[in-house]
Amino acid sequence: MQLIKLTEEQLKNICSGINLQRAENYVGKFHNCSVDGSLIKGTIKGNHGDYEVSLDLASDPIGYTCSCENSRELFCKHAAALGLTYIYTPWVFASKTRLDRKKLQSTNEIQFFVKTTPLKDLLDELKKANIGLSTISELTGISMQQISVMVKEDTTGKHHSLTDPLKMSCLFLLEKYA
Repeated sequence: MQLIKLTEEQLKNICSGINLQRAENYVGKFHNCSVDGSLIKGTIKGNHGDYEVSLDLASDPIGYTCSCENSRELFCKHAAALGLTYIYTPWVFASKTRLDRKKLQSTNEIQFFVKTTPLKDLLDELKKANIGLSTISELTGISMQQISVMVKEDTTGKHHSLTDPLKMSCLFLLEKYA
């Protein structure tokens, strides 16, 4: 799976300037986000309850649905906010499929891969390539105990500030030696 490209320019072409500006207040506040093929979905708390929002990125112009009143007449701020959330933080969208590490082509795809791939999976893959935790600890300057804590936190959804750099180090080692 490769990420479907969405740009702010595409959103500007179908959304009013005022709604796009209002959308910025909702970016990153979605929950139950998912991506399935070209369809992205999310739920946002609005003025009158939760709104279910979806965008079809394969259609031209972008197809959308939102359970708010305004969406019946125009591309609403919630739909724009879902698009902006996908642009800025695509990893919050749970995906049924994973990006193939060997086919990563852009920095956005690398960032998505790092944010959605468990640290444990990368460490297990390195172990298969005979690169153990002690070697990783030595190379990164992160203690084995701290790496173990980071693996545990990563599986529970907590995020340590060194987790992403450690994942990037793992990616480098995998590309170089596996």
